[in-house]
Amino acid sequence: MTVWIEGATGKVGRRVVAALATAGIPVRAASRHPGEPSPGVTPVRFDWYDPTTWSGALGDADTLFLKGLDSDDDNSGDMFARLLDSAPNARRVVLMTAMGVDRSPVDAPRHVLERVVRNSGKAWTILRPNWLMQNFDEDEWVYARAIREENELYAGSGDRVVSFVDTRDVADATVTVLTEDGHDGQGYTLTGPEAVTFGEVAEVLSRASGRPIRHVDADLTAHRAHFARSGRPDAWVDHMMHLFVLVRAGVFSAVTDDFRRLTGNPPRTLEAYAKEAFGR
Repeated sequence: MTVWIEGATGKVGRRVVAALATAGIPVRAASRHPGEPSPGVTPVRFDWYDPTTWSGALGDADTLFLKGLDSDDDNSGDMFARLLDSAPNARRVVLMTAMGVDRSPVDAPRHVLERVVRNSGKAWTILRPNWLMQNFDEDEWVYARAIREENELYAGSGDRVVSFVDTRDVADATVTVLTEDGHDGQGYTLTGPEAVTFGEVAEVLSRASGRPIRHVDADLTAHRAHFARSGRPDAWVDHMMHLFVLVRAGVFSAVTDDFRRLTGNPPRTLEAYAKEAFGR
């Protein structure tokens, strides 16, 4: 088996690459800015918006790990279908979307991606992780920069709770479904062990860092302005604002035991993550 990993330098992708390499599984690590080769890992250039990169990036991979575009792009379903059609050697697809996608409107972009994969004629498994803990220290324009520079956790969430999941748990679950039988045609929702408010997250990060990190419960106008300061495209800003609408609707509040059932291990806690990422 050779696994092609989309977004191989991202928060989840690079950990999936590392976990597969440790398990001795050859990887084609695809990204717009591929890194350096390492034992078992072949970096390849891939750009969703440049189809001339697709064939060379896919190579002879027989298994694909896909996460899709980081915005609510109405054309993403067509792009996914074209990519899968251009990968005749690939017999299996593991798709990472997000918690709640299976309950979203059927024309929602990520719901469309799931349907494309299910109808691709290839064996498939879908992973739906909740919000990632590592966003707090790695995603500059969602949380990390404001936390680092202003001691502010910017999230217009009210008192709604989210069962944040560690990216390492997502990687471990991915390796499980790739290397063990019985997961074809299945979907798994990956969460942490508890659901907490963003105010509680700020308290945990404060204790770990020794800094007075506070939750800024911004209204919609202020929250949009915060994201717009990133300079990223309007589609990304719209995507982030939509996610917080879902937060306020309680979409991300459930806690599941899917990770434990897949791996036999308990999910990592927010406190453990915070001590590692923010510890003094």
